[in-house]
Amino acid sequence: NRGYSLLVYDDACQRLLSANIPFVVHMIVGLPRENTTDFLKTASHIAKSGAAGIKIQLLHVLKDTELSKDYEAELFEAMTLEDYVKAVVDIIEILPKNMVIHRITGDGPRDLLIAPMWSTNKKNVLNSINREFIKRNTYQGKEYPKWQ
Repeated sequence: NRGYSLLVYDDACQRLLSANIPFVVHMIVGLPRENTTDFLKTASHIAKSGAAGIKIQLLHVLKDTELSKDYEAELFEAMTLEDYVKAVVDIIEILPKNMVIHRITGDGPRDLLIAPMWSTNKKNVLNSINREFIKRNTYQGKEYPKWQ
């Protein structure tokens, strides 16, 4: 809900690169009305932005927020564990091999978290992502050339 255009992001990246300042980008997966194509385009744009690293974050619905009102009004659904695991691996496949991945999941404060509740079991989330990498026999950057 910040309302910044992509041009603002691109300008900030270029100014940081021009000043030789490495930067890390946060990417939220599971935004309302976002589909697979949308988040893969976002990841591809980040991959091309010159970012030194990325933090991939699941959308958490927290109590007493505008997002929680939309969730409770059933205007969108929170991601399932299965969809998030697939999304994270899809994203990592299109990131360049030299981009540092600082985070692949996060924690919403338990006392404020409304959804998705499966995200409170971080060990299960991380193990599920690892199993998906093994199942697909894939790795970071495997699909990177196709997205350039």
